[in-house]
Amino acid sequence: MRTDLERFFNPRAIAIIGASQDFITISGQPLKHLQSHGYKGKLYPVNPRYEEVAGVKCYRSLTDVPDTPDLVLILVNASRVADILRECGAKDVPYVIIFSSGFSEVGGGGVDLQQKLAQIAREHDIGVIGPNCQGMINVADSVFAGFGSVFSSDYEPGPVSMVSQSGGFGFSVMNLSSKDGGLAFRQMVTTGNEIGVSTLDFIEYFIRDPKTEIIAGYVEGLKDAGRLIDVGEKAMAAGKPILMWKVGNTEQGQRAAASHTANLGGAMALYRAAFKQTGIIQVDDIQDVVDYGHAFLSRRLPRGNRLAIITISGGAGILMTDECVAGGMELAQLAPETLDKLRKFIPSFGSLLNPVDVTAAIFNDLTLINRTMQAIIDDPGVDCVAMINASLQGDLATTIAAEIVAVAKKTDKPVFLAWSARDVLAQEAYALLDEARIPHYKSPVRCGRAMVAVSWYAQAKRRNAAQRNEKPLTIEKPSARQALAGRTADIAEHEAKRILAEYGIPVTQESLATTAGEAVTIARRIGYPVAIKVQSPDISHKTEAKAVKLGIADDAALQAAYDDVLANARAYKADARIEGVLIQEMVKGGIEAILGVTNDPLFGPAVMFGLGGIFAEVLKDVSFRLAPVTPAVAREMIAEIKGYPVLAGVRGKPAADIAALADAIVRVSALAIDLKDHLAELDINPLFVMEKGRGVKAADALIKPK
Repeated sequence: MRTDLERFFNPRAIAIIGASQDFITISGQPLKHLQSHGYKGKLYPVNPRYEEVAGVKCYRSLTDVPDTPDLVLILVNASRVADILRECGAKDVPYVIIFSSGFSEVGGGGVDLQQKLAQIAREHDIGVIGPNCQGMINVADSVFAGFGSVFSSDYEPGPVSMVSQSGGFGFSVMNLSSKDGGLAFRQMVTTGNEIGVSTLDFIEYFIRDPKTEIIAGYVEGLKDAGRLIDVGEKAMAAGKPILMWKVGNTEQGQRAAASHTANLGGAMALYRAAFKQTGIIQVDDIQDVVDYGHAFLSRRLPRGNRLAIITISGGAGILMTDECVAGGMELAQLAPETLDKLRKFIPSFGSLLNPVDVTAAIFNDLTLINRTMQAIIDDPGVDCVAMINASLQGDLATTIAAEIVAVAKKTDKPVFLAWSARDVLAQEAYALLDEARIPHYKSPVRCGRAMVAVSWYAQAKRRNAAQRNEKPLTIEKPSARQALAGRTADIAEHEAKRILAEYGIPVTQESLATTAGEAVTIARRIGYPVAIKVQSPDISHKTEAKAVKLGIADDAALQAAYDDVLANARAYKADARIEGVLIQEMVKGGIEAILGVTNDPLFGPAVMFGLGGIFAEVLKDVSFRLAPVTPAVAREMIAEIKGYPVLAGVRGKPAADIAALADAIVRVSALAIDLKDHLAELDINPLFVMEKGRGVKAADALIKPK
């Protein structure tokens, strides 16, 4: 796959196949827009119907063009695209944008047509963008290669580059951000059905591009999602935040995505896991891109998540506090020395508690802002400062803005403002803030959301740096791979747990019995009470089949239960293959957890953890990470579930063995990597987590081969 995308974004020559003299039509617009925006390269319209288009000589075919364009725009019927793509290959054209629709997004014969295009592109090493896309804009170099009303506007170049699988939405983000949000774009490209150059290819290019500071993306599905972790880590290392939409997350949304650009993505839980592991910030609205973008362009990241709020409006302070705390920040506990400083000048009817309320006294003493900010910024327990200035306007606003800028220049801590005055009434004040790169927002909630995004990203960078040298556990077990090779039926508990044990995952004492007499012998050896379970690759849900009995206390009860579970299993599924009855120790105490693996066709193996019972099944209180999982990441997975206090010990109960649990997660991750060519799913449920120092024990397991 081509990676020299500089030639795509700044081509020295462009050919337009199907160029029209009707500049209102889709095929007429690209040449018009390229000319009107002052494109500096050569233009070659191609259409056998015309001698010239817009004063430029028109050629009958691409073969007749006397140059090899860096970029060809194809704007013809879908049925003709394959032949034209072959002509591009014969002429060694490096990049092609296929605007035409009528491919995989319509199904049927369109799928075959698209596969043919992909094959031609591979044969000739052509970087294809599309089909079914809207083109691209490189503002800095005046390359407006596409169609739509957004191409008629002029833009100032900025530091944001975006790739979108939706043309209409992507260009609307650029237009609204640039025109209404004051966040200028550098490059914008739409990829449509993505048969060639992908979203992640463009993001990798933006990471390399020295003039791109912030990357945005709109994704319906990534066909090369397995690269997301690597690309995300590269962006984090380069200090370039990625702001990402991931849509098509509901069943209805997935159907809409399939019909829109034929992109079927992996489960949203896995996207969220990848985002979390690499600091990719998920956005929900265009305003998020604008607000977060301005926050990141301040070029300041907090060292921690401790926030101090200064306000002249108590209610606004509460609003911001709720937003920030809900997003994972915490209000800083101001040091006694800081409180002593504040007590000297903040009115007695104000508040020294964080949020610090300086009240309307600033109207009488304009130095109050400077002194308050300086005292709080000097506090080593404060990582980030926000100030709420309500609707201050006019000369007063300008004076206060100058005070804020003066203090902010003396620190590298981020300073954010919520300031609701209309632009026209605080124009000079806002200009001072913009020049100093101090982000300001019209509402406390928007300001809070932006701070949360920056704090979350900064935390992700710190976490990534701390974990960079931590190597994941690697375990290779050829015998386990051999046991799964060629298997298609589910692997029942007994054999599944033998495989777990090979990777050092503790399992219950147990043996398989094929007669009631064998069952009694095994139970006496293990020690009563015992549990018994029918083992069958055809019965995944043993409880549902009433093929499980727990707490069996003696020989007589065991013999009766043995016959009972076999009868229940056969009643549940008459043709089920019965391997025997598993006789198993009863685990005493412990907290039930669930641990599993899903081997996604796009992302590869991912590890899931949660508490058992209602926590996982009803509340969906689980965490995911893409394998491999290191010990530090395993501890994160444990700590982030809502049920974590149960493991940590609540209401006088002892803490669980979290270290042993983290080790089990790491070992399951190693298993998932080692068996990735043979394993589709693994379910350990329950995994008993004992008291601290007593380990964990897998009480049931199921493996689904690939």
